[in-house]
Amino acid sequence: MPAPDFLVVPPVGPDRPLVAHVPHASTVIPPDVRAGLLLDDRVLHRELVRLTDWHVDRLLAWVPEAGGTLLVNGTSRLVVDPERFPDDAEEPMAAVGQGAVYTRTKDGRPLRLRDDVERARLLARYFVPYHAALTGLVSDALERFGACLLLDGHSFGTVPLPSEPDQSADRPDVCIGTDGFHTPPELARALLDALEAEGFRTELDRPFAGSLVPLAFYRRDPRVTSVMLEVRRGLYCDEATGAPNADFEKVAASLERAVRGAITRP
Repeated sequence: MPAPDFLVVPPVGPDRPLVAHVPHASTVIPPDVRAGLLLDDRVLHRELVRLTDWHVDRLLAWVPEAGGTLLVNGTSRLVVDPERFPDDAEEPMAAVGQGAVYTRTKDGRPLRLRDDVERARLLARYFVPYHAALTGLVSDALERFGACLLLDGHSFGTVPLPSEPDQSADRPDVCIGTDGFHTPPELARALLDALEAEGFRTELDRPFAGSLVPLAFYRRDPRVTSVMLEVRRGLYCDEATGAPNADFEKVAASLERAVRGAITRP
């Protein structure tokens, strides 16, 4: 069996029913997948810069110290996107060629040829194991604690990408995404209040809404709560390169105080 294409960081010390996952922070594209992409290296690099959730794994590096488990995807979302529904008929972003296996770039140019056999291979190789790991972590928390909080970690650009539904130029610093079944309103409110106390401009479900829950529990098991954390990249990195900026450590510390405090309080 191939080595897992993701990293699982277990809790340090006493653990709690908390699982954080970061699906889009990697830029790794295996050579066999790269061979099937239609972009030259320069254009592919530009696409990676725009699509990668730069350093979100670092922004959530405190989770194991807080007693949670951190799951980090090891390959780029241009390989597969584990944040999508695997069935394109259920995935809204499939309409713009960005379902679980992207066929178009963010500005609509062809990324890879549509090949159902290759799509099935990619899903089996990357999507299925990632979700099996995430489902297993949530299942373990449910078995041990009777509950699980899933923190869905992302970032977004200061300028909307062409394929994004929300094209408003006025974007917050942090977006909290919710699911009507799996996100308690008091949890979302606690996060917004804590983030605002740290000086962040926040919005609920804008520019992005929703929060991932493994399909085994989705809209079925209320013991699984989930909330999405989306941080505007311009706060902490150079959006032209992805490199951390001078404010990175300050922003990371403020985010940790706010999010850790809101989700771990009694």
